[in-house]
Amino acid sequence: MKFILVIERKHLFPGLSPQGFLPADAVDLDGLARHMFFAQRDYMEQNSHYKQIIPYMMLTRGEGDEARVLCYQRRAKHTEARLGGLWSVGFGGHMEPLDRGDDDEAMDVVMTTALRELEEETGLAPGAGAFTRLGFINSDREDVSSVHFGVVFTVDLDRLPGSDDEIMQLVSRQSEPHQARWIPAADLADMTQPGHGPDGADFEDWSRIAISGLPGD
Repeated sequence: MKFILVIERKHLFPGLSPQGFLPADAVDLDGLARHMFFAQRDYMEQNSHYKQIIPYMMLTRGEGDEARVLCYQRRAKHTEARLGGLWSVGFGGHMEPLDRGDDDEAMDVVMTTALRELEEETGLAPGAGAFTRLGFINSDREDVSSVHFGVVFTVDLDRLPGSDDEIMQLVSRQSEPHQARWIPAADLADMTQPGHGPDGADFEDWSRIAISGLPGD
């Protein structure tokens, strides 16, 4: 039985729940830590009164006009059936009891989870210094996003050895997507409308939101 970190929606957003991409100063997770607790994932996946806190990481290389993001298409029979076949710009996972130390602040736990999940899902270990926190994602548009709250990071892979193709192949071996591509960051904003993603497919809800928070968008 898996336990994951959650917070009741009324504590995260005392008033109306803002939707979409939220700036990095919109939520003080450390200040809300006393309201967070671990609960059974199966139950929380069906309970939108609570939000599961998820680090959501976009892998990038290059700067300016050369900036590109590693995108991947989930397999049709994905473990999260609601996301099967959709394109994504993010890697991430749930915060678990193993990620939390006795004196950790909430953002420390987020980073511990982010580093663990990135290595588990992609095989990459660029270190905490490669991470830049962009902001947050909150969306009640779809069932899967209505029970999650994302902490959005970019992860700069420029210091890692290997070509774009070598990194993409490593990630693909580890995460086993249907396919993966490096896409110029400047092109992504025009690909978020339904049917405008790679090969005419769609990006998942969180990816569309995360793309809107990329610098320059």
